[in-house]
Amino acid sequence: MASSRLQASIEAMQEFFPNFVVHTGEIESKPIAIWKGRVQPIQSLEGMLELLDDIHNGRPVQIFAGGEVRHHNACCAKHQSHEWFEELSDLHLSFDLSVKYEGDAAHPKTIVNNLVIPPHGANHMYGEKFICAYAPWEGVWKWQRDTVADYMGHILTWLIKWTVWCQAKIWIGPEISHSPSFLLRRIGRNQECRCGSGVKYKKCCLQEDQEKAKQMKR
Repeated sequence: MASSRLQASIEAMQEFFPNFVVHTGEIESKPIAIWKGRVQPIQSLEGMLELLDDIHNGRPVQIFAGGEVRHHNACCAKHQSHEWFEELSDLHLSFDLSVKYEGDAAHPKTIVNNLVIPPHGANHMYGEKFICAYAPWEGVWKWQRDTVADYMGHILTWLIKWTVWCQAKIWIGPEISHSPSFLLRRIGRNQECRCGSGVKYKKCCLQEDQEKAKQMKR
């Protein structure tokens, strides 16, 4: 099953992100694919402020082949102006990505190779500069249903949020805390673990979060 889902991702990425080069192989007898390529999520001024407002309010956006994100053409929302618009200097940035996936229940992982951490620090990242684009336990990406091409939509939206974070010092859109005590309250024992392993929380990071929560109370 894992090899078939990995092949489905390879084919979908070739169709929707042909600018990415894929390298396949095995690690400890498990198949793996690593895609490398560049994306520029915002490529036009047209509808840019409406797009940012939609992301800020958690509304749908449109993802186009190659990695462009645009204001949804079916959007009927009444858009608002925000003070942080004035702090934005350049949203037309490109990012070099490395995306890894093994074709099983573990979620893909992405590193931005040219990421520059701003003076006010990083946000919504984990481990060795991996992107934390969504909450795995909320079911927004499922390995038996989705491909890496579907996952890329979340990454592209994260990159726009990151750009705003760097320039305006605000993280737009709904946020989920990384605090162990919050995660313990939010994630059910039988839900997917917050680390994206695809394993149930109780069999993965639950004990670690319990220990960290205890230490923070001392």
